[in-house]
Amino acid sequence: MSESDFPPEILFDILSRLPPKDLIRILCVSKSWYAIIHDHHFIKAHLQRSIQTNSAGTLLLRSNSALWSDFYSLSFNGDEAFGTLVPIERPLKCPGDYLEMLGCSVNGVVCIHDCECTDVCLWNTSIQKLKKIPLPTLEHQPPSYSNRYTLFGFGYDSANDDFKVLRITQFENRKRESVDSQVGVYSLKSNSWKKIQSLPCHGFSIHRREIVFTNGALCWLMRKDNSRCIILTLDLANENYREFHTPVDEDDNSLMNLVVLRGSLCVFVNNRSSRHEVWIMHEYGTSDSWTLLYSIGVETGPETVPWWFDHCEPLGFSKNGEMVLLKKGEGALVWFDLEQKNSNQVYSGGLPHLFKATICLGTLSLLDGDSVVSEEGTWVG
Repeated sequence: MSESDFPPEILFDILSRLPPKDLIRILCVSKSWYAIIHDHHFIKAHLQRSIQTNSAGTLLLRSNSALWSDFYSLSFNGDEAFGTLVPIERPLKCPGDYLEMLGCSVNGVVCIHDCECTDVCLWNTSIQKLKKIPLPTLEHQPPSYSNRYTLFGFGYDSANDDFKVLRITQFENRKRESVDSQVGVYSLKSNSWKKIQSLPCHGFSIHRREIVFTNGALCWLMRKDNSRCIILTLDLANENYREFHTPVDEDDNSLMNLVVLRGSLCVFVNNRSSRHEVWIMHEYGTSDSWTLLYSIGVETGPETVPWWFDHCEPLGFSKNGEMVLLKKGEGALVWFDLEQKNSNQVYSGGLPHLFKATICLGTLSLLDGDSVVSEEGTWVG
C-alpha cells in the first residue's frame, strides 16, 4: 500500500502516535510526511496525545556539582521500573562549566542557564533541539543597594501559544531587605524581552531560588524578616501578580519549597527532626483549598521512616496514583507508597550523589530550533 492510499486524516492520526525520535527519523521519507510533522497543528496534536495518554517520557537529571554540570536521561513511564541511565550532551558549549536547570519541564522543554556566559536556552531533550536566548542588560541600579541577585523562571502562555522566560533581578540593602527589583519577560514568539512591573511585595525578599510553573503562572516563595512565607505568582498571559498564603510556615529546623505534581501547585516541607510532608492546592488560587497530601514522620514508625526523609523531594506520581517518586538526598530514587506508608528504593547505581531532576514528556516542541551537536560534530539523541 502506497502513501497515497492513506486518507490525510488517517496518516495524521498514525504519525501522531509515534514517539518524537521516530518522527525525526522519518522526516526524510517524503515531502508530505515532512510537511505534516512540521505543521503547527500536528505538533500541538502530538503534545495533547502525549499528555492524555501519559505516554512514556524521560527523567532528566542534572548533577549538582559546584564546578561542573552533567546531564543524564532515564526512561520513565510512571511504572516502578526504570531504564538505563544515559549521559546526554550539554546544550551549551561555553567557558562556564556550571549549568542551572530552571524550574521543571514544560511541554517537553526545559530551560537552562549558563551562569558564566549569562545565556539562557530552551532545550527539548527528546529531539535534541534548542533555542538560545540572549539576555538584556540592566537598565539601572539603585544607589542604596549592597547586594543583588538574579533568578529565572520558565513557563508557557497557552493563551498566546508562547514559551516565556522570566528574569528577576532583586536589589537588597545591608539588612537584606529588598529596595528595588527589575523584572523582564522574554517571548519566544516575538524573540524579544519586555520590562514589566517590579515585584509588588515591598520589603520582601525572594526566599527560594526555585520558580515553578502551573495553571499558566510562575510561582515562587517570598519572605520579609521573620514573617510568614508567602507565594507570589505571575500570570504569563496578563502579566499580573497574585499573592497566596502557604499552608504552613518554616521554622529554624525546616525548609520549605514549591513543586508541581500532576499540574497542581504543592508545598513540600522537610523538617530535620520530625517530618517530610507535601501540601497540595486543590483549587488554584484559593488558599483555603490547601490539603495535606501525605506526611512521612516519626509517628509512622521507625521501620517506615528512613534517615533520608528530611532530604527528599517529590518528583511525580505512579500511573495508578498510589505511589509518589521521591529523590533522595544521597543520590537515589525511591517509590513511597501513600497507603502502606513504606518505601522501595528503585534506582541508585550510577546516579550523581547530588542532582536535580524533572520528568520530561516526549514532544516536538522547538522542532525548528538548532540541533545540539557533540564536540565531534554529530547529532546526539
